[in-house]
Amino acid sequence: MDIFCKEVKPVVPLTIQQIVFWLRIMKEHSLFIKLGLPCDQKELIQEAEQFYAVFADLEKKACHVKCEDDFLCFVDLVMTAVKNIFCYKRHLLHLLIECKIRGGANYPLLIDHVSREAMYFHKLLQKARNGEMQYPADSIVSENVFWLRIMGDHLKFIRGLLDPSERDLVDTAHSLSDKFDQLQLHARDFDSMLWHFRATNDFWRFEKTVTDSMMELRDFKATAEELIKQCAALSLIPPLLADHVRREAEHFLEILAAIQQEGMECDQPQVIHCDHEF
Repeated sequence: MDIFCKEVKPVVPLTIQQIVFWLRIMKEHSLFIKLGLPCDQKELIQEAEQFYAVFADLEKKACHVKCEDDFLCFVDLVMTAVKNIFCYKRHLLHLLIECKIRGGANYPLLIDHVSREAMYFHKLLQKARNGEMQYPADSIVSENVFWLRIMGDHLKFIRGLLDPSERDLVDTAHSLSDKFDQLQLHARDFDSMLWHFRATNDFWRFEKTVTDSMMELRDFKATAEELIKQCAALSLIPPLLADHVRREAEHFLEILAAIQQEGMECDQPQVIHCDHEF
């Protein structure tokens, strides 16, 4: 039930606000990829620039979506762009892991990371066609697996881009990275245990732990962002990247709040019959 599993889709509702959030993320991915490519990769750089322009244009078009028909047509447009950038990211990843591109600043894990986010966005857009899923717990747990891995990746990237002299920040990033790796493993346990079932009290306790950890991470990212903007911390992290990862932390906190609200509003659990397909 990982994010690449076709039967699971994001639990968050598809709204124009969600689409605009992810359009900006995709646009910034294009910029970060371009800046990390070696100067001899002119074709890949040009493609990254084209994707930046495409998503910037879609951001502007989002302001003109006024009715349901406009919304569905816009979703189709965005889905095409997201599918294209996903394919671009995976192609770039394959070039990197086969050492067909040398130099630059794009970690293979970074490109895998941004391709997972594109896949997530595509799944979110598919909700316009597919509606709600039969087993909401699958989607809720999958949401946790996806985002906890994203947050763990962020911490590894931050740790790797901080100057080694920033020992306190490096140590904090390392400690939080270990914590989020453990949380992701715990989420994967729920991923199999609650498959086609329902969220349990143990899972809601886990969600509280995740929320508390995310607040700690959000505060760390916000502090690091401010230090970087003020040139009060030495790193290779551009201010836009610091802002980017902090916004994604805020977004996951919003999703967690919605999930927990849904849990509190649920009626008494119903009997679920074993009608799984294998």
